Amino acid sequence: MPVLYTEHFIQFLDDNGDPLSNGKLYAYSAGTTTPKATYTTEEGDVEHAHPVVLDAAGRATVFIEGSYRFDLFDQNDVLVKSTDDVTSFTTLNESG
Repeated sequence: MPVLYTEHFIQFLDDNGDPLSNGKLYAYSAGTTTPKATYTTEEGDVEHAHPVVLDAAGRATVFIEGSYRFDLFDQNDVLVKSTDDVTSFTTLNESG
């Protein structure tokens, strides 16, 4: 089952600390450029579009499952940051 990428939502900021308004978050399988699904729901039954387009405040709710590489771009398609080997976790309830 997918788990939440962060506690409630994630907010991305630019290098000046301002919200990354209408930024784009691309998700890939870890170590690759193969697109990988992220989800809008905890159940993993609704996939985000690829890329996830951030709102005007630079926020999105993102659930993940497994290991990912993320590329974050601003609204002008300039790379802000790339992060690899981001892994979902299992909650105590799920693990027994």
